[in-house]
Amino acid sequence: MTNDTKRVAIWGLGKHAINNIIPAIANSTYLELYGCHSRNQQIVKDCSIKWGCSSWDTTEDMLMDSNLDIIYLSTPPGLHYEQGMRVLQSDKHLWCEKPITLDFEQTKELVHCSEKRSLSLCEGLMYLYHPQFIRLKEYLDNKTLGKIKTIHCRFGAHWILSSATPGFRFNKKLGGSSLFDVGCYPLSIILALFPDEEINILDSEITKTDSDSVDLDGSVNLKIGSQINCFLEWAYNRAYRNDIDIWGEEGSLYADNIFSKKTNYKPQFLLRDLYGNQTKEVIESSNHFEKMLEHFFHSLNDKTKTDEERKRVINLSKLLEEIKFGRSKKQ
Repeated sequence: MTNDTKRVAIWGLGKHAINNIIPAIANSTYLELYGCHSRNQQIVKDCSIKWGCSSWDTTEDMLMDSNLDIIYLSTPPGLHYEQGMRVLQSDKHLWCEKPITLDFEQTKELVHCSEKRSLSLCEGLMYLYHPQFIRLKEYLDNKTLGKIKTIHCRFGAHWILSSATPGFRFNKKLGGSSLFDVGCYPLSIILALFPDEEINILDSEITKTDSDSVDLDGSVNLKIGSQINCFLEWAYNRAYRNDIDIWGEEGSLYADNIFSKKTNYKPQFLLRDLYGNQTKEVIESSNHFEKMLEHFFHSLNDKTKTDEERKRVINLSKLLEEIKFGRSKKQ
């Protein structure tokens, strides 16, 4: 560890935090796993012993710890706004699992608070930092496929409501929602690939069994700029899909596992030229959680990166809310 190392606590100890985020923090050159916190004291005890980190008896004790620089929030989405505001008001940087909140106004409040206190606010969309996405962005920026005409992107899995441990996904009060949980990925990739384009919703559909239930799946047709038709789908109740298909005037591209992937996975791009001739490009494997945390760290002293992240958070939250209510909402 160096003098520039930042101390991180993780708040919320579900499977994702334990299997992905904590090891990524522990392996970081720039971050120190300083502590962990959860309502489940046994998990806290097990975690602190395994990783040799601190823990706190209460949330207040954690927030008041002056040695702590960053809190990575990995609790259910329905708790993010209230807990995230407490983190920022304690003058800690807030790094948070997606979605930041389930409400656009609440997202804007968190962003405003982070600006006012000169703190970073980062959303955990890990795939954006994998070499696979970086290469995909290069293809489009370099116009390898010519003018893009259509994009299809899907993400979903067969999560079962009757599962013995469904977690937050089927609990509306905790923020269960296929739109906010998995739909945020295909929506975020479009915003990341076309940050300067106007994006309009042509049509959208969200499936719910009744007014009080969690939405199970959905789809949206977007118009990107004046020429690109974009079709996105997400679901809790489908066979697993996690891919993107881009069709241009001079070529096309397909990539599987564009969002979630294991550390040893070597992504491939399937490319076809103007005449349908096929080639493949293999991309290096990488731990995208470690890459994400490294980016977050370097943004701490980089106002441009910090502002870009806030803008990304706002834009995604706004688009999610527009689809949720089937209407536009001014910032």
